[in-house]
Amino acid sequence: MPSYLEVPVKILPSLDLKKKKEVEVIAAYYPWFSERYHPPPPRPRWSEDWSAFTPLVKPYDPQSRRVLLHQVLTAQSGGIDGFCLSWFTFRRKYDFDYQSLFQPTMDFLREIAPQYDFHIYILYESHMNLCPWSSGHWLPLQTPKEKKAALRGATQDFTYLLEWMSDFEEKPTIYVYLAEAIGLTPAAWEKVIAPLRSKFPQARWFADTYNLAYLECFDGLFRYGAFLEASLLALYPELSQSVHEWSGAKQFVATVGPGFDASHYWGFSSPYIPRQGGLYYRFTWEKALKAKPDGVFITSWNEWGETTAIEPALEYGYLYLDLTAEYVSRLTQAQPRALNLGLWK
Repeated sequence: MPSYLEVPVKILPSLDLKKKKEVEVIAAYYPWFSERYHPPPPRPRWSEDWSAFTPLVKPYDPQSRRVLLHQVLTAQSGGIDGFCLSWFTFRRKYDFDYQSLFQPTMDFLREIAPQYDFHIYILYESHMNLCPWSSGHWLPLQTPKEKKAALRGATQDFTYLLEWMSDFEEKPTIYVYLAEAIGLTPAAWEKVIAPLRSKFPQARWFADTYNLAYLECFDGLFRYGAFLEASLLALYPELSQSVHEWSGAKQFVATVGPGFDASHYWGFSSPYIPRQGGLYYRFTWEKALKAKPDGVFITSWNEWGETTAIEPALEYGYLYLDLTAEYVSRLTQAQPRALNLGLWK
């Protein structure tokens, strides 16, 4: 394993927005981008080769209390309210050592987050947790047997996760990635979620889809990858209105992100969206603000493989944290401002 020098980093003055802000800003967080995990081919073996960017924190170890504390404080200084922790089930045993990757991260976050009024939610990787694997691909659920097993697995996972979050979260929250795409209908998800609401009345579930039918059982909608499609970004105001018209209690969460380039991770990138020195990140935030969302989901804090990370890096410094702070301030104050966005209009 390579050795690293410790890189001095700064913590920006925290935004004093906690008591004013009603719109929650959450960033996707990935514990397996770590020096402890070396993924199988075709992905690069060493974590510093996963991305075009180099995180300031070295060695990069999200299983370290020191690293996690630094990340929480850094994110909070940019106006981010919490991390949405990408989570894999205990049943996935073929390529992850749960005890060495997930358990330390979860234990330290449970200790750290409440001390700093920082939220830890779950990004539930439904395809990897519930779907069959074949020939290098996750397959949508098709047979009644597969779907029955998936509902049983989701119930087991959600129960564990809600019990864990309930120790420190007033509103334990699960963002269900690919909620519709894996092949489960709203009625199917209702069989999982409805019984859990009586035990966890403060819990919230958000579905990764813009299909309004999923509001029948979910508390709101988001799309993890919506920031990648200009056509979806343009629909944010309409989608937000539709969600609120469905029910005043339902929530629309707008997604923002800095760009996309998975070529270092997979050897190709589809799509490929250059960052334009922060211009694309501004573009997605502008679209999000127009929708007057109930929440903002940042893709991502540290997805280094797809280079959607906004965590400070050697190559771009604190640019994206500073931009996040700027837009969180605007989100709170709701003051419109004209910007020259160049080609991103």
